[in-house]
Amino acid sequence: MSLTLKRKSIRKFLDSKVSEGEIEKLLMSAMQAPSATNQQPWEFVVVKNRDILAKLSKVSKGAWPLKEAPLGIITLMREDCNRPVMAPQDMAAATQNILLQATELGMGGVWIGVYPREERIKEVREIAEIKEGLIPFSMVALGYPEDTGISSIKYRYDPSRVKVIE
Repeated sequence: MSLTLKRKSIRKFLDSKVSEGEIEKLLMSAMQAPSATNQQPWEFVVVKNRDILAKLSKVSKGAWPLKEAPLGIITLMREDCNRPVMAPQDMAAATQNILLQATELGMGGVWIGVYPREERIKEVREIAEIKEGLIPFSMVALGYPEDTGISSIKYRYDPSRVKVIE
């Protein structure tokens, strides 16, 4: 089974730390994402602090997994990039790469949307003390899954959504 077919959202984690080497692999994968004109509009905040993770877990209804996750990564979109209209696509690719790398490492994670919700952007910016010029794009709760859920993966391929032009 390919990596993309193994990945699923994981919201419950074991109480196990993520090593510095694994964090570096997650970030290396994020920064390997494609970006328009190679603008690489990203920066990242790695959050291990339990109090900060608890505060971030209240930013939205879907952010609750951060409360128990051993690790959170906040993806930040630079405002000074040369193709700002394409930056959200670049950031989405970076976020997906984090999730795929987590799966490769035997970890799990869930994408928590921040951008373009102004109230979420403001709250994440305040909690994590994000400097001006950087826009919180997403948060990813990460760790070792309580249950991998591999056996419960539902394949979503639907040929009726595909048009072939020959």
